[in-house]
Amino acid sequence: VVGTAHSRRCITGQPDSAVCASTARLLPPSLRSFTMGLTDQTALHVPGEVELTVHPVVLFSIIDHYSRRDDLQDRVIGTLLGTVRGNRVEVCDCFPVPHTEMEQQVAMNTDFHATMLSLHQRVYPKHVVVGWYSTAEEVNGNSLLFHEFYGKDVERPVHLLLDLGLGVRRMSCKAYLSKELSLGDRKLGTVFHEAKVSMVNEEADRIGVDTLMKCSGSTVGGSGPLSEGESIELTVRKLMRTLEGVGDHVDKMLRKEVQPDAEMVELLQKAMAAAPRLPTTSFDKVFDAQVQDILAVVYLANLTRAQLALSEKLHAVATSSAAERPSR
Repeated sequence: VVGTAHSRRCITGQPDSAVCASTARLLPPSLRSFTMGLTDQTALHVPGEVELTVHPVVLFSIIDHYSRRDDLQDRVIGTLLGTVRGNRVEVCDCFPVPHTEMEQQVAMNTDFHATMLSLHQRVYPKHVVVGWYSTAEEVNGNSLLFHEFYGKDVERPVHLLLDLGLGVRRMSCKAYLSKELSLGDRKLGTVFHEAKVSMVNEEADRIGVDTLMKCSGSTVGGSGPLSEGESIELTVRKLMRTLEGVGDHVDKMLRKEVQPDAEMVELLQKAMAAAPRLPTTSFDKVFDAQVQDILAVVYLANLTRAQLALSEKLHAVATSSAAERPSR
């Protein structure tokens, strides 16, 4: 790492595409598919290897970073932050890192990386650097130079590769770990092998994603958040579709058109047991009482709003009258 102008650190070196290509030829055919991070899916994961869990906010941040990139940039990179517990790595946040890529030189702003890391750890002291991300279809020779930089502070840095697709392919997210390939004392190259990655699916994340999906179908003029009534209507419709789907599946199981699933039956039994058992008349009374309470709250809110508006007008009239009296 050498210093250059504008407080930028440059990582210089030639891409290892030739070395990686020769490395791929030395590997068995079953391992060649993910030597350089090809986008085709593979289910080969080493038991006991690092498992990565990613929060949805990380993917949204990467996409936002890509949308704000310079026109001449083909991809963006950044630092991944999270926690490490044994062989489980949880990516909770990230931040972009400015960089440039040329044919024979790769440069990144390491001062910016250090400053952002220091500021982030003031708020989240338990978050550490777990790796880095990039947006591309596959791992290339320049990726090895970035990976070596993060490997100086992280024992086993994770490379999160987000292929946006850009309307041509389906967006995919993969994680890679590196391993040196040597023959005796001679280093032949570095192999990137795919690691298991999964998304964190918490209640707050689901609510946020559902809201974004609901707003995505609106027009340009109505791209804001949905009103409370529209949100309730969409939620009820979704619930009705789910209940209809469950009812159709149960009917097929009773007609022996599909094989019964013990786990699904157990979940349905728990759901039915959790539902309150009320007679229809009692349920109607409880529902009507709730509706009346809501209407009363809405009425009081409107009445308060009207009183505030009237008070503001009276205050404005009184102020203008007081201002006119001395002039007379």
